[in-house]
Amino acid sequence: MAVVPEINQPAPPSHTYKTTTKRTLSKRAVLWLGQTCNLRCYFCYFLNRIDDHSHPEHPFMTLEKAKEIFDTLRYTYGDTAIDIQGGEPTIHPDILEMISYCNEIGLYPTLITNGLVLAKKDKLKTFQDAGIRDFLVSLHGIGDIHDEVVCRKGAYIKIIGAIENMVELGVPFRFNCTMSKPVIPLLPTIAQKAIDYGANAVNFLAFNPFEDQETGIRTHENVAKYSDIMPDLTTAMDMLEEAGIECNVRYIPLCMAEERHKKNLYNFQQLSYDHHEWDYSSWNWTGLQPQRMKGEDLVPAFLIGPFSRMIQHRYVGVTRRFYAYPLLGKLGLFTQRTMAKVAQTFQIKKLYQYEGATRASHDAGYIHTDQCQKCHMQQICDGLHCDYLDLFGEDEAKAITDAPRTSDPTYYINDQVKIVEPEDETWAL
Repeated sequence: MAVVPEINQPAPPSHTYKTTTKRTLSKRAVLWLGQTCNLRCYFCYFLNRIDDHSHPEHPFMTLEKAKEIFDTLRYTYGDTAIDIQGGEPTIHPDILEMISYCNEIGLYPTLITNGLVLAKKDKLKTFQDAGIRDFLVSLHGIGDIHDEVVCRKGAYIKIIGAIENMVELGVPFRFNCTMSKPVIPLLPTIAQKAIDYGANAVNFLAFNPFEDQETGIRTHENVAKYSDIMPDLTTAMDMLEEAGIECNVRYIPLCMAEERHKKNLYNFQQLSYDHHEWDYSSWNWTGLQPQRMKGEDLVPAFLIGPFSRMIQHRYVGVTRRFYAYPLLGKLGLFTQRTMAKVAQTFQIKKLYQYEGATRASHDAGYIHTDQCQKCHMQQICDGLHCDYLDLFGEDEAKAITDAPRTSDPTYYINDQVKIVEPEDETWAL
C-alpha cells in the first residue's frame, strides 16, 4: 500500500461557513463538459462514453457553448452555483476561462475532480486565481485500494498531494466516496482523512448503475450488501458528526440507518434540498444529450412542470421513459413552458417531490418491496434498486413503523446541520 505522510493534528475546515437546519430547494446547477477523462474508474456512470472516442458525448464542448449554457443556467433558471464535471474538467483546455466567466455572472463554480492535475501546486494556484469556489474531490479508497478502484497505479499519491495543496493554499474542498465493496472497510479511514485535512463535507454514494454502465458490471465482487456497509458507514458518520463535518449518504434506503443518522440519508426526493446537489429543473435541461455534446445546438430551456418530461422525450439521447398522454404532445413548447410556470407558482415543492419519486421508480428502477409497502416512510424513500434485488434479494428491507406516516421528504433531513455557502446566505438567515 502506498505510504502517505500523515497530518499530526486535525486541520481546521478548509473554509469557515455558517450552518443551518433550514431546508430550501437547491439552486446549484450541473454541466457535463464531455466524457473525456484521464482515469477509468470501474464504477463510473459514463465509462462506455469515456472509452468510446466516437461517442457523441465523448469530446469536450467548446468554450462558446459552455458560456451559452452558463448564461441559461444563471438567467433563465436562476441558479447561483454550478458543479462542472467531465469526464475530468481540469484537463479541458478552456476550463480556467470557464471558471472566470462563471464568477462574472454570479454562478459560483465547483469542479468535480479526480485530483491528478491538481497534484502540482502551481497548477492548483491557476484554478484559485481564476476564482474556483471549491473542489469536490473523488476519494474512492485509501492507498492501493483507491488505485485499484480508479484503475491507475499512483493515483492515490496524486489525489492526496492535491488535497494537501488545497490545505496549503486555503482552497475549500469536499469529498465524494463511492462505496464499492473493496472500499467499505476503509470508510472510517476516509472519514478520518476528511477530519485531518479539514474537508467541508463528505458524500458517501451507493454504487448504482444510473447511466450507461454495461449489464453485469455490478457483481457480488464489487457491490456490498447494505447490511455489510452499515457498520463501517455508521462509524464514519459518527466520526464526522463529532468533528462537525457535514456528512451526506446517497441512495441507501432509510430503514438501513440508525435513527440518529436517518437525517443524513438522501434519496431522490431529498436531493432537491441538499445545496450540494443539483436543481432538478435545470438538471432536466443540462441532462439532455445536446447539452452534453460538442457540436449540437442547445435545446430551448424549459422549467420543471407537468410537461417537462414530454419535452425531454423529443430529443435524441434521452433515456427516460415517456409516460405523458399523447394528446399533450400536440401542445407547443411556449404553452408547455407557460403552464409549467403556473404550476410552479402554486406547488413548486410538490413538483420537485414528484420529479424525485419519478426518477427513482421510472428512470432508475427502484422498487418498493413487501416490507416497503408496510413502511411509514414509503412515500419519501426510493426502496431498493432492481439491480440490487437481483443480487441480494429483499430480506434486508425492514418496515419503519415507530414513526408517523409522512409524505414530507424533509421529515428526517430537517434535523441535519448543513453548511451555508456565501451565495445561499439569504435563505439561511
